[in-house]
Amino acid sequence: MKRYFIILVLPLISIFAAVTMYFSWFQGWLYFYLKHVMATVSHMGYITVGITAILLYFVAVQLVNWKINKALLVFCYIIYFSILLCLLFGKASDTQGFSSDTFGFVDTFLSGNLRVIIVGNVLAFVPIGFLLKKLGFFTALVSAGMLIFAVEGAQYIMHVGFFDTGDVFLNVCGIMLGYIVIRFLSPRKFKQLKVKPTS
Repeated sequence: MKRYFIILVLPLISIFAAVTMYFSWFQGWLYFYLKHVMATVSHMGYITVGITAILLYFVAVQLVNWKINKALLVFCYIIYFSILLCLLFGKASDTQGFSSDTFGFVDTFLSGNLRVIIVGNVLAFVPIGFLLKKLGFFTALVSAGMLIFAVEGAQYIMHVGFFDTGDVFLNVCGIMLGYIVIRFLSPRKFKQLKVKPTS
């Protein structure tokens, strides 16, 4: 029964979820971050939905089986980091600046503006926190901060955005949210999770 669910039902669920996520979240992100790509690349929406559906399906298969396949997990993270790098460095804005208004996003969020972007700046970085699960809390926090500072600095140097302390705060919160979830949500269940080797 589980096999038929994975082969027949799960792909449909993944596609439906990908379409929903695209119109609820990703379309706004793409037009905000990669406006020039959306204007020049044909069928960018279909490409985004397809990649998202594939990623969701592979993650869902592992959750349904309650078994981690290391090769599949690596493939999922390759897709994830490829998408993240496109969003972070794919802008052709030739913009460079610095913003130290760390909590300026609060008023923007409350006014109803850029809510998708603000929430996305947290959720998009949650999977990175999963990779830090073996670190202590302080070490994970410092590592997250150093990573995001490096990303923001690279964006500034490459003229593809602002070094924004608000983004640093939100991105680090996203990473640490992932870290907390993987470490403390259900430790007993995670201990029972089977890990399938790549070979």
